[in-house]
Amino acid sequence: MSDRSLTIWNLLIGFTIFSIFAVSFKLYPMNDKYNRLKKRSANVQFGTDKQLENIISYLEGRLEDRSQFQFEIESTPMLLTNVLGLADGSGRKIKRNRNAIRIAFVYQRKNAFQAQIDYRGKAYTVIVGDQIPNVGTIILIDSNEVQIETENGLKSYPAPGS
Repeated sequence: MSDRSLTIWNLLIGFTIFSIFAVSFKLYPMNDKYNRLKKRSANVQFGTDKQLENIISYLEGRLEDRSQFQFEIESTPMLLTNVLGLADGSGRKIKRNRNAIRIAFVYQRKNAFQAQIDYRGKAYTVIVGDQIPNVGTIILIDSNEVQIETENGLKSYPAPGS
């Protein structure tokens, strides 16, 4: 065997011994950790808790009892349209006092607030100082309320959402 072959074999054997030694330092702690986990998991019991089993059986019994009930409606159930106002207007008609003043919304424009007031089927867009026929004069509009001076005195109407 030549010196070159002998050197290559020596390097190869040295590298192999070093690799085995390095890997053993890595695997030994992992093996130790695995053994500790194995000992800890030996005491784990699988199954259900007796108290949980009792609760489940109690609930199943109640469910069985409730399934025995029979509900019968004596008359025709009310129509959904009697409860909800549908988008096409075919639903329940909401009865409002058409003579009542209703604040539709309040918004701020430049430095002053404006409001839209619905009264007797008409919509009025008003600012402070405007008059609504047969009602009165707008005294104050802010984000929380609209105040109107009527012949009976000052009346305050809350803004929607406040």
